[in-house]
Amino acid sequence: MPATSSARLTLARIRIGEVGIGIRIEAVLQALPLPATLGRLPLRTHALLGMVEHDGMAVPVVDLARWLDVGAAPAGAVPQLLLLRDGDRTVGLRVDALEELVEVEAAALQRLHHGDDPDDVFHSAVQAGDGVLLSLLEVTRLADLALCWSTAPTAATAAAPTAPPATDTLQRTCYALLDTGHGLIGVPPAALAEVLALPALTHIGSSAWCRWHDSQLALIASTALFEVPGVDTRVAAAPLLAVLQQADLALGVPVQAVLRLEEFGPGVPSTDGVGENVIDASGVTVLLVDVTRLLARHPEAALARGDSVTATASTSTSVSPSNTEAYIVFDAAGLQALPLAAIEQIVPLDVPLSATMAWQGAAIPLIDLRGEAPDTDGADGTVLVTQGAHGLAGHVVRRVQSLIPAGAGRMFNMGANGTEFITTDDGGQQATYRIVTLTALQAAR
Repeated sequence: MPATSSARLTLARIRIGEVGIGIRIEAVLQALPLPATLGRLPLRTHALLGMVEHDGMAVPVVDLARWLDVGAAPAGAVPQLLLLRDGDRTVGLRVDALEELVEVEAAALQRLHHGDDPDDVFHSAVQAGDGVLLSLLEVTRLADLALCWSTAPTAATAAAPTAPPATDTLQRTCYALLDTGHGLIGVPPAALAEVLALPALTHIGSSAWCRWHDSQLALIASTALFEVPGVDTRVAAAPLLAVLQQADLALGVPVQAVLRLEEFGPGVPSTDGVGENVIDASGVTVLLVDVTRLLARHPEAALARGDSVTATASTSTSVSPSNTEAYIVFDAAGLQALPLAAIEQIVPLDVPLSATMAWQGAAIPLIDLRGEAPDTDGADGTVLVTQGAHGLAGHVVRRVQSLIPAGAGRMFNMGANGTEFITTDDGGQQATYRIVTLTALQAAR
């Protein structure tokens, strides 16, 4: 029946077949990948799909497609499992997609089906915005109609011997929860190298950099972790900077606050493959970040390598002037340097090489500077996106080697044509790189 309260409800928006469904978030225990194999509890006629083990007890899993005509699952759907609770009862539900959390007015719930047929699962619907209508699933009704649920074992009496505690077979991992201002993320504490006040940033195109200990640290926008169409992915100011690090790779993410440590079991893989989505104890969606994948996706993470970043000014007695701007050193059939200010973004080459690449909604020319392709399909490299006299272009290099901060090298010319070089001297390890220009790079097209 329609609700009279003006309170707001948070619903987990899911999809089963072609049916959009809303479930009150208070009823959702956890979202998990659907196991490839379920335990069997044979019944003659039932919606029971099988059973799984959770927190030391067997939990039945209901598949509404066995009861109702819900239509075909969306293309590419990966079945998932929602663990739902009703008081002390727990029941699992097979779903085709866990889409998002939505907030609705309680008063907006409408009862559409007014019959008393005990076999009907849905009675009410609600509008979730953008013209989307969701059928409201009441977990109490689901458990009653399915006649399937599990309850925690009752506590042993004082007279009875105490049974050993049930083992939780669901692997749980501890994460540090960070509030990005656009959503919560969880990162393994071991990968959270430091949280500090956001230092002064250097903005280059849509990218940003800052000084971190003895290296230059690349930053990514917190919005880039959440695939939301139309959201600005430029690095914005925030009170804090979270540094994510593994081995000699590191990235910075601006965040609003560090919240707490919390343990989570497996979640639902995010659409961009950078982690998994779970729901915390308060019903909020958390993106558990796979730091290894995140760092591999951003080649600029290599610039934090302490042994490849020249952090101090040259001690050379040469009278050659020091560099007044920062340079990126890259490998493209040899090590070369390019002014950092010329680079809009550094991205991995994650598609086979072609004449153009998609960047921020447009197709820009793609120029391969690697010489002979390092593999058979050409999809192995890093792209430097630059803005030159001929417009935007992507330049494919083998890898980004290092960053030379302003004042950390010496400039000199060599040869009749005045070719410019930059040399560095870090702890006695001297290196010299030829400086290339955007004109020279874009002439390669």
